[in-house]
Amino acid sequence: MKITKRLEHKYIISYVDYFKIIDSMRNLLIHDKHGENDSYKVISIYMDDLVFTGAADKAFGNQVHKKYRVRYYDDPSKKKLELKYKVGEESTKYSCTISDEIFNAIIEQDLDVLERHFDEKLIRMYTLDMLKNMLSPICYIKYKREAFKDELDNLRVTFDHSLNVERYTGHENEMEMKLLLDTNLIMEVKFEHYMPRTIREILKKISLNQIAYSKYFMGYNSLEF
Repeated sequence: MKITKRLEHKYIISYVDYFKIIDSMRNLLIHDKHGENDSYKVISIYMDDLVFTGAADKAFGNQVHKKYRVRYYDDPSKKKLELKYKVGEESTKYSCTISDEIFNAIIEQDLDVLERHFDEKLIRMYTLDMLKNMLSPICYIKYKREAFKDELDNLRVTFDHSLNVERYTGHENEMEMKLLLDTNLIMEVKFEHYMPRTIREILKKISLNQIAYSKYFMGYNSLEF
């Protein structure tokens, strides 16, 4: 199980502001391409309980947020189970690679299969929460991500384009429900210890609308469960 701790700042920005700063980001940081293209596809399948606690935590402004998701990129055969645990702006992400067998067991709540993989702590944690809270897949969220990082891996800046959501059906459909206007995107600035002064100076060039809610909360609101 991999554990990553960072502070996270999320912003909705316009494409006008994106073009004001993107060249500076490309010159200053390492482009994390995850392939040959500048951006890559991200698919997240979010899990929640019968009363949508993961979404309600955001709606009621609770300081502590906890949610599970399965995530993959351009290659759907390479999936990860992730747990995001947030206290205020501080985020801890637990993740592990899962096989298609484990993925299907998560979706189908197949305890027999999950028990065979309890040597992985995150699968044990998920199974306990699944049984206690009746977790099940709620929705897909899909977008294109352009990512940058610094040499020390302290800082990560991402730009998420064309966000779409669809109810989870077991198949990745054409997702036509947009989460943002075509003129906007989401920028996330994540850092472990400090935000470099150079990045702070670049961000002063644009209008920043910091948001506290997650993509899952945006998707939940759009689907009107």
